[in-house]
Amino acid sequence: MVFLILGNTLWKINYPKTKEECFAQLDAMLSEEDKNVLKNSEDTFMFHFSLGLWIRNNWIYPFSDEEVKAFMNLFEDEDDLGFRISHPDFDSSVIIDDYVEYLKNKS
Repeated sequence: MVFLILGNTLWKINYPKTKEECFAQLDAMLSEEDKNVLKNSEDTFMFHFSLGLWIRNNWIYPFSDEEVKAFMNLFEDEDDLGFRISHPDFDSSVIIDDYVEYLKNKS
């Protein structure tokens, strides 16, 4: 858990420890309309500077490389060479892509 102070507001950020926690937090945060837009999108890159930015700012940047690596190991996304590229932009895209698949399978 991380606490951020923005202005006069203290924000508590719960770092998800499982994929289920990650998706539950996104489910609680996003409206049904938002979820439908995600689910019906052909390219999730369009969310890079919205949901992707939120993921990077709240689940990637505040934490150590080791914590982020452990979290990202929950998401299976290897390239053809058999290893994961780790970069905040790529990591947030992987989370969004997996969340979209979760939404599609959920309905």
